[in-house]
Amino acid sequence: MLHSKRGVSPLCFIPLAVTALACSGFSQDRVVAVGDAHGAYLAFTGILQRTGLIDSRGDWAGGSSVLVQTGDVLDRGANSLACVDLLMKLERQAEAENGRVIALLGNHEVLIILRDLRYVSPGDYQAFAGPESEKLRKGAYEEYRKYLSARRDRGIETPADNEGTWQKWWAAHPAGFFERHDAFGPEGQQGRWIRNHNAVVRVGEVLFAHGGLNPALPFKTPRELNESIRVELAEFDALWQALVQKGILWRYMTLDEALQQAQEEWKKILARGQVEDPETAAQIKKFLGLQTWLILSPDGPLWYRGLALEPEERLNAGLQSLLARLGARALVVGHTVRPKYDIATRFGDRVFLIDTGMLTEEYGGQASALEIRNGRFTAYYQNQEPKVLLDSGPTLPPPGGGGKRPAKPDP
Repeated sequence: MLHSKRGVSPLCFIPLAVTALACSGFSQDRVVAVGDAHGAYLAFTGILQRTGLIDSRGDWAGGSSVLVQTGDVLDRGANSLACVDLLMKLERQAEAENGRVIALLGNHEVLIILRDLRYVSPGDYQAFAGPESEKLRKGAYEEYRKYLSARRDRGIETPADNEGTWQKWWAAHPAGFFERHDAFGPEGQQGRWIRNHNAVVRVGEVLFAHGGLNPALPFKTPRELNESIRVELAEFDALWQALVQKGILWRYMTLDEALQQAQEEWKKILARGQVEDPETAAQIKKFLGLQTWLILSPDGPLWYRGLALEPEERLNAGLQSLLARLGARALVVGHTVRPKYDIATRFGDRVFLIDTGMLTEEYGGQASALEIRNGRFTAYYQNQEPKVLLDSGPTLPPPGGGGKRPAKPDP
């Protein structure tokens, strides 16, 4: 078990309300699920207004409703910060009205925690820029040069010390870069918020996850998955801090840069033919094996696409067994953009796919939401009439059962 600097397991800091939701489920009359926002703030707030969850000022208006946002609020779009700050505010406001806002981890939230910045837009950095940005950039530049110099003194290969390298460095670290890094770090406001999220939650008889649940993935309960992912994220933060303190990494590196430096350090260990510092060697080896962790696994709940893309006959039996074991009748997922930008069902109305490409400039799609109320599943879109996908009555039918399906989308 990992421990924080105070000597207490990070799991002890999970809010009690979130733990209850993840472990025993949370039943409410009306649940609204919204998929990948990717910084599309206007579309995101538009669909929340369309479903009556917020008012024109962006304040909670959903009463005792439950909003489940299935992850990937971050990256690609220019207004990730605005989306995150909105959800943080709505969490507080909804609780005061006996409602709930549940924001799940998506793969892009995890990428940001891991310092994988490939999908960050220029506008996203600009949102964090302020009057101290240039001072921060210059201070970081000098700090980085000292780091590289110390690495060279130890015989470690580093980027060339020439004008081309530094021009690329300045371009890769625009105003707002360092403020954003700190905000999403383990001590930052947004970073602490994200690290408290679950990957899977059950509300009533319905499970929600970002990518999906692979029937072949060995796990017993959603709580087990959530704790495994939270422990890995805490372990990554601890590894990063340890390797920074030992001068192997620079604190503001991207993940690719960090892996390269860790690999160079590992080469040096192998060249010596003996391990002089077993603790550091173990940390480097663990860090270099990051790709094998659950948080990056294509079969894990953050990345899995099988329920959206694989033939139903291949997974149907395993899915029904999984849902029965977890006490759920349906699963709602995002992550995989629908080709027709519509909310769709698969596996006999057991899986609902809700990523409709909300970030229009990236996907060309539309904002949408799935309302679940008394067994009726209704798709909402910004500029269309609501469409009932399944009406099974107050309790969902058993797997293979016969709920009314008045308007089944194309497969």
